Amino acid sequence: MKAHNATQHGKGRRLAIGVATLLLAMGATTASKASAAPSDRVTAKKVSMPLGSMYRVVDQIGARDLWEEGYTGAGINVALIDTGFAPVPELLDNGKIIAAVDLSGEAGVPEARFIDNYGHGTHMAGIIAGSTPGADAEDAKKHPEWFMGVAPDAGIVSVKVADNTGGADITQVIAGIDWVVANRDALNIRVLNLSYASGSSLPYATDPLTAAIERAWQAGVVVVVAAGNDGNESHRLASPAIDPYVIAVGAAEATADRTFTVPDWASSGDGTRNPDVAAPGAHIDSLRAPLSRVDVEHPEGYISESIFRGSGSSQAAAVVTGAVALLLDARPNLNPDQVKFLLKSNTLNTSPRNPIYSGSGVIQIDQAAEQKVSAKKALQTWPLSTGDGSLEAARGDLHLVVNGVVIQGEVTVLGSTWDPYFSGTRWTGGTWDGTRWTDGSWMGTRWTTSTWTGTRWTGTRWTDGVWNGTRWTGTRWTGTRWTNDAWSSDSWTGTRWTGTRWTDDAWAAAIWDGTRWTGTRWTGTRWTGTRWTGTRWTGTRWTTNLWSGEVWE
Repeated sequence: MKAHNATQHGKGRRLAIGVATLLLAMGATTASKASAAPSDRVTAKKVSMPLGSMYRVVDQIGARDLWEEGYTGAGINVALIDTGFAPVPELLDNGKIIAAVDLSGEAGVPEARFIDNYGHGTHMAGIIAGSTPGADAEDAKKHPEWFMGVAPDAGIVSVKVADNTGGADITQVIAGIDWVVANRDALNIRVLNLSYASGSSLPYATDPLTAAIERAWQAGVVVVVAAGNDGNESHRLASPAIDPYVIAVGAAEATADRTFTVPDWASSGDGTRNPDVAAPGAHIDSLRAPLSRVDVEHPEGYISESIFRGSGSSQAAAVVTGAVALLLDARPNLNPDQVKFLLKSNTLNTSPRNPIYSGSGVIQIDQAAEQKVSAKKALQTWPLSTGDGSLEAARGDLHLVVNGVVIQGEVTVLGSTWDPYFSGTRWTGGTWDGTRWTDGSWMGTRWTTSTWTGTRWTGTRWTDGVWNGTRWTGTRWTGTRWTNDAWSSDSWTGTRWTGTRWTDDAWAAAIWDGTRWTGTRWTGTRWTGTRWTGTRWTGTRWTTNLWSGEVWE
């Protein structure tokens, strides 16, 4: 068994960062572990958990076996390029967020900076490394009431590139990747999760986005991406999953802990470039971002005050990302090619058993940790992407609109001319909403308690402002919207975040018209943040009297 002392668990977390638009001044009060420690009263034998609960998912991929050997991701930091994070206890109280940067259109809005106002990034962070305050991986088997991500002691470096609509131009995503590469050594970033699809029509060999992720791979960062949710008849993976170097993950649905099927919404490969592996990605219960877009518009995903249910290859990619953190904790000298080889060599079959849907199969990380492989045997020798293809083609058919200006052509979101031949420093000196993206200072602070600039997160209110769908503390959401976009039957294709298929329900044909959400559907399970069970008000204050669970006849 691997022993982790206090120094090991703290590895890589001493740098709490302020960078670019980031300026952290958090309180240093840490919640008492004893008071936060979950109860010992529940045993695993007496509780039946959903197959999509993280309690079951970690068993489906063999992660619990590594936990019991002492490998929990400690000292391994994961860059999450996504929509930010919600300051919830499962991410803050254990110091999971070791660093954060905001390259999104919300960077200039103090109340929104770094925060996940969409809901996707929080769900991913929970799957990768979230954990109930006070929970211990070695004892987790007896506590299904605890929430624990795949690598509960890994650190998250949050790189926010998208706003409350999920909107991000491809140049913001590339800037996020460049930022990760530039800060890899300082933050000990070993893994990068990008659950995003650009809509590009380019081959990987010329795609600017694939060139960016290859630079991260060559720099020693394991890159995990989502294969897509375009259906079994798509016959093409999303970009950047088309790149053969990275780990492209398809979604599988567990029908039992060792049996998996392929969901009909999972993208298929073309027989040459297929998903590399698969992982559980259907009905996954992870952390909820209270009052985010997804939370407000889709109450059918609500499970509890802290848990939300979602499906997609994004969720599957996050599962694999956490598994990679465990593998690198157990075997820190592995390079990215070796990690990919081991994942592909240790899998379970899906039904149907076809590599165009799930590659080699569903990962078994405990077996992967036991297998030996030389760097020579695992070496990948694909031609490298030049990245010199058209930036406009890489965007696909959807465009971000910023302050009335459509971002299109060979220009970046900052309005500068796109240069495909760059060193990763082209963003220096660029501004977004009046805030510099680079040359920010590093700070010796960190996220400790569930507070935000001195105001405790309540799940209903930020500082003195209330979310009303269009404005945030009197400031409009930076004028961003999407052109030519609509809700599809499976996912929100306008944002290109490939995991945003929530539960099994369609998005009810709601359309974003640039000013409000229309046509949204409520299932009767929750209303304005308060859970309605159909028979009672549960702890909801009614005028000045508190209902305490009495049945409402």
